Amino acid sequence: MRKETLTQKIVRLAIFLAMGIVLNIVESMIPLPIAIPGIRLGLANTMGLIVLYFYSPKEYVALGALRVFIVGLLRTGIGSVSFILSFTGWALSTLITLLIYLFHKASIYGLSIISALFHQVGQILMVMVLYQLVEMINYLPVLLITGAISGALVAFLSSKILSLLNRIFRVKINNV
Repeated sequence: MRKETLTQKIVRLAIFLAMGIVLNIVESMIPLPIAIPGIRLGLANTMGLIVLYFYSPKEYVALGALRVFIVGLLRTGIGSVSFILSFTGWALSTLITLLIYLFHKASIYGLSIISALFHQVGQILMVMVLYQLVEMINYLPVLLITGAISGALVAFLSSKILSLLNRIFRVKINNV
């Protein structure tokens, strides 16, 4: 752990949270070159990975949950289908990510890709439940392919930012 005061920690986590919220909202306004429903880069997830490696699983969960709820409040409302899908994807991907992080010590690339894949699985499962459309499972391969690509991109960005933070704060972060 870093030697920092509680105030410094709260301020840094608040900055990571604010950056995650801004990235999430800005990213939703940028059209992707491929018009495939449900496809996003997931750039806000870089903030979550950074917090997981720079702090701990507890802060990772808190930051992710707050980001999902705040973006939900700002964009669509807590009861919307969009929020429910986002929360479900986040919850499943966070659970799997933490299990792998704690018990297998995977690299940041492995964690990010797995997180992206399970986010997609969580969303598809919830769509199947909400709309009673078992056929949505057929869309999963498309989401898994694009999720793996976006997960790798998020890992790359996160590892670069963590390397920079390592130099600034003179700490060693493992498995990056």
